[in-house]
Amino acid sequence: MLLRTHLVFSVAIYFLLLHFLNIPNPLFFLLFILLATFLVDIDSEKSKAGNHWYLRPFQWLTVHRGVVHSVFFGLLASLLLAGLNNWAGFGFFVGYLSHLSLDFMTRSGVAFLWPLTNRKFGLFVKSGGLLEVVLFVLLLLGDIFWLFRMFLR
Repeated sequence: MLLRTHLVFSVAIYFLLLHFLNIPNPLFFLLFILLATFLVDIDSEKSKAGNHWYLRPFQWLTVHRGVVHSVFFGLLASLLLAGLNNWAGFGFFVGYLSHLSLDFMTRSGVAFLWPLTNRKFGLFVKSGGLLEVVLFVLLLLGDIFWLFRMFLR
């Protein structure tokens, strides 16, 4: 999936959690959701997050949608952040899972269960294809709706 779709999906998840949880600092929480959503693709030199020369050695050691796209890796990073702040760790994990969930919907899939298996699991959506564009537009409209609803209370 494209970064824009990942971001609007993460914001939708944020609004959903904001509705059900008492989050003490909502903007701080959102920051870590979006940070994780963005950073999952550091394993690809073609992504906005991974398109930096200093990440090349890391990218030579990994495969895109491999180790970094696993629940284990996301959980480990989130637990490290939770050592500093529980809400930061939780927000990071939410963003990470939202990214993995959307990438799971694509043909390329993700290696959710690494290190247990390198097998990638995926569905049928083509990244950047029509179905993703429709999903993006629907999520964006939903985000705008929730934003207006939040400020019109």
